[in-house]
Amino acid sequence: MSGGLWARIKGGLAADAEHVTTCFLPAPGSAPIWPAQGYLRLWLAEGFLARARNWGNDRFPVLHAGASLTFGAGAPVAFTTFSRPAAAWAVPGDQFDFPITPLLPFNGGTVEIEAAVYQAAQTGPLGTAASFVAGFAELLGPPLATAASVANAISTGLDSLIGASGDEPVLGVHYAMISPGGGGQPVQAGHLAVVNAPPGSLPGELTIGADGRLAVRGDPTVAGGSGGAGGGERRLTGFDYLVVRVETRTEHDVWLSPAMTTLITQARLARAHGRAGAFADHRAEAVTLAWTSADYVESDRPRIAAAIAAALDAGPEQAAFADPDATVADEVIALLPARDDPALAALTLADLLAG
Repeated sequence: MSGGLWARIKGGLAADAEHVTTCFLPAPGSAPIWPAQGYLRLWLAEGFLARARNWGNDRFPVLHAGASLTFGAGAPVAFTTFSRPAAAWAVPGDQFDFPITPLLPFNGGTVEIEAAVYQAAQTGPLGTAASFVAGFAELLGPPLATAASVANAISTGLDSLIGASGDEPVLGVHYAMISPGGGGQPVQAGHLAVVNAPPGSLPGELTIGADGRLAVRGDPTVAGGSGGAGGGERRLTGFDYLVVRVETRTEHDVWLSPAMTTLITQARLARAHGRAGAFADHRAEAVTLAWTSADYVESDRPRIAAAIAAALDAGPEQAAFADPDATVADEVIALLPARDDPALAALTLADLLAG
């Protein structure tokens, strides 16, 4: 798992659990995802810090958040961010949809979700750190193997900085999800909410309203509810809160990494210029990269590799690729076999490399 900062925050939030209300609200109609069958991504959906109004103009919230999950063949890795959200936190109900993590493959095990808000000063160590980490933003996305190394280094540095400064989170949450069937909360789409109020002290049950914002469901006769006299939902006011949205997908939203696209293009150029050896080398590298890429769940890697091989082995004159507006990704996606395709069961990397 990444650095000591994750463990530091986890321990602090666990000790403060009796002072906050935390709940996970599954998305209506959503289903849990199974290991090697889907992906997840975290978003900062909403937040409000009433006390921030008294911080002064030189102070602002900084979010340290992310997900820790089994990655590759090693120990769990924490994919985290430490940054200042683009939107203000001054208005209850403001939605941010600020990305916390890239799309992450779920290959089983425990997924730990964490979000902690700190008070930072423009010229203070946390403010400086937030600006510094922002410079590494492009390295915190795919390829995830690189992102994991960068996130680990950043987390280790932040742990030392926060340990020396003594800063504690203003508000935070730590939550665990597991594979379906284990008795705990399965990995599923929904909203993870934490409110700075003891359990049982809120004016109703937490829910996500029709507008996608945090609300409480109380007496249905309360005026002002989003559903009228029969609704009973109303915006949560008077409390600091934080809402993290968990997005899940059964299929990835980007099937080709930039590196794969480049290799496919290089292979085609080599073939067009009659360089058979270079074509074979680029083809092999593209197929191998897809087969071994940690950006995708294990069951999807052979699918991508097979589609790349099929796209490269097909002649450019074939009608399937005659559309001049089709991108390389379009062509590969058109050839992507279904996850339950029987041909994938016995497929090996050696088969694909042999052509």
